[in-house]
Amino acid sequence: MSLASITRIETFLARLVMLLMAAATAYTGFVVLTRPLAIPLTITLWLGATGMFFLGVWGKLPAASDPHERHVRP
Repeated sequence: MSLASITRIETFLARLVMLLMAAATAYTGFVVLTRPLAIPLTITLWLGATGMFFLGVWGKLPAASDPHERHVRP
């Protein structure tokens, strides 16, 4: 496997994890909404889920082959 294909797989998995986190957070907000006086917490969870969703869909993730994104010294 080349480095480019490994990077694509890692990027796909990172986006998938972010989308799953967004779905779980939105579901948690829905479950919490059924409790009394939980509207502020629910809105906070839904805003967090929206942020994770947009990061997973349109976020710019650093590629391992991009020399400008490397900040760790060997």
